[in-house]
Amino acid sequence: MAPNKTIETMKEKVNGVLSKYPVIDEPLQKVSENLKIDKAFIVIAIAVAVPIILYHLYTGGSLVIDLIGFLYPVYASIKAIESPADGDDTLWLTYWLVFSFFKIIEGPADFLLHYIPFYQPIKAAFLVWCYYPKTQGAKVIYASVVKPYLVPHLGLKAAAKKED
Repeated sequence: MAPNKTIETMKEKVNGVLSKYPVIDEPLQKVSENLKIDKAFIVIAIAVAVPIILYHLYTGGSLVIDLIGFLYPVYASIKAIESPADGDDTLWLTYWLVFSFFKIIEGPADFLLHYIPFYQPIKAAFLVWCYYPKTQGAKVIYASVVKPYLVPHLGLKAAAKKED
């Protein structure tokens, strides 16, 4: 069977099932129109994504949590690099520094951390707190841990910010 024929067959089957359940079909139709994506593809994507996400959440969830720690920060970092302002660059450099330290510490401590109940959701919340622009948790950690304890050992002195 040709790939296009298989895709069309799947779409027809999904649309046939959806037509039996207007409670699901009608809102999905609105979402489909807004996103300009066929509603059958939305259903298939959800059907594939939900078990994968649930599997990773209940088996440690490190992939999902790492995606939480990477995807938005990468997007925001690229956006910051491309913007003319310097303040956002500092925010994202600080986040990546804190994130790196966190991952370095987490690796060897993993054998203890997996005993902490709800560690993965706590880790996800911590990472979001670090990069969320309203909380800027990475700056808090930098100012309270990195700057007073690490910067002096590197022989660095506080200096005025350089101009490009």
